[in-house]
Amino acid sequence: MQRDRSNRGERGGRRPWAARLRSGDQSGFTLIELMIVVLIIGLLVAIALPTFAGARDRAGDRATQADLRSSLAAAVTYYAEPGSYTGFDVNQAKAIEPTILWVSPGPPQRGEIDIEDANGGNLLLIAFSPTRTYFCLAQIPGSPVTTKGKGTNFADVDTEAECVGGW
Repeated sequence: MQRDRSNRGERGGRRPWAARLRSGDQSGFTLIELMIVVLIIGLLVAIALPTFAGARDRAGDRATQADLRSSLAAAVTYYAEPGSYTGFDVNQAKAIEPTILWVSPGPPQRGEIDIEDANGGNLLLIAFSPTRTYFCLAQIPGSPVTTKGKGTNFADVDTEAECVGGW
């Protein structure tokens, strides 16, 4: 018994696409079906991109905040011996924590920690995040609490009194 191979190629498989097209065999996807698939993919991308962008921004802010916490640990390490932040400058900070990019004073760039004030019991550290937000940590004499603040401009966080409101 011989099988009918009139609709098959030499090896018994389906005929090549061009041969099927010439013969009028129209099995495949219609233009409408393909457009619906493209539309669905477009909708998924439109929903996902803002979510991913927001996650990236939050991650950048969290990394900046972690750098500030590490810099505070370095400052407290310095404070332990003299009992004061006086003398805690970029050189002292680099000796204690060389992995942080320290600057003093003035607005930091991304990835830098600014030692804005280190005098007596006062300490003010400021960092600039990839989301263009300034974050600060302040230690005020006689207070065991470290205050946290943030702002869109350096002037929003450049004193201990302005470093409030949390992150």
